[in-house]
Amino acid sequence: MTTQEEQPSYYGHRERLRTRFMADEGASMPDYELLELVLTMAIPRRDVKPIAKNLINKFQNIQGVLNAPAHKLLEEAELSPNAIVLLRLIHTCMLRSSYQGFTVSEEPTILNWSQLEEYYWQKLAYSEIEEFHVCFLDESCHYKGGKRLSSGTINQATVHPREIVRAAIENQAVYVILVHNHPSGSYKPSGYDIAVTREIEALAEVMNFEVFDHLIIAKDGVYSFRKEGLIIPKKKRDEGGRLIDDETNKTGKTVKKRPSKK
Repeated sequence: MTTQEEQPSYYGHRERLRTRFMADEGASMPDYELLELVLTMAIPRRDVKPIAKNLINKFQNIQGVLNAPAHKLLEEAELSPNAIVLLRLIHTCMLRSSYQGFTVSEEPTILNWSQLEEYYWQKLAYSEIEEFHVCFLDESCHYKGGKRLSSGTINQATVHPREIVRAAIENQAVYVILVHNHPSGSYKPSGYDIAVTREIEALAEVMNFEVFDHLIIAKDGVYSFRKEGLIIPKKKRDEGGRLIDDETNKTGKTVKKRPSKK
């Protein structure tokens, strides 16, 4: 039987890590210690501090580790299958939480815009290939679903505007949000990004739906065509996401014009 004196030194260290984490939910702990605590769940009988520090060195920070694909965790960090599953599970839970932040609410998606951007950033920022996604909104700007239309190389995912039109019609979308990533560069749009957006906008107008926004995702951030003035909304909305007509006020009630005094 193993006595307390015979237990490895890291046993006490693990308990101290858990105590420190519970004291302030890890706010005072550096990235490698948080990662070290995570790895204790998957690697029970080994000092995991060197593994945690090695992961931080290879992937820069805990964000990079949690977004690293499984094959890199295996090839570059030589993690065990259990450790890889645990790290990818955490990433999946983060992704699911972001997704539910803008899809399960009864409010219009535009009122949960930061959650939508966060979801696509987590999903695409660390992707090794370029992907093109589209999500569909109804007339009230509620989320109706999303779809990946194409994936390509590290530099380009070819998307045909007519595929977006077909998908919008199939999903009875009134608005679409275009999303793609730049795996190897800045989040700022290229000339091609702007040109294809204009082509999609023109087709959308003919087919009676609207491009609400085009988001470009990269590790250094999210670029919104709408926020930067590259997409001009055709329909005005109030802060609650409701349409504003020139003849209505923010409650949606018709505003009666007073006759001019003569």
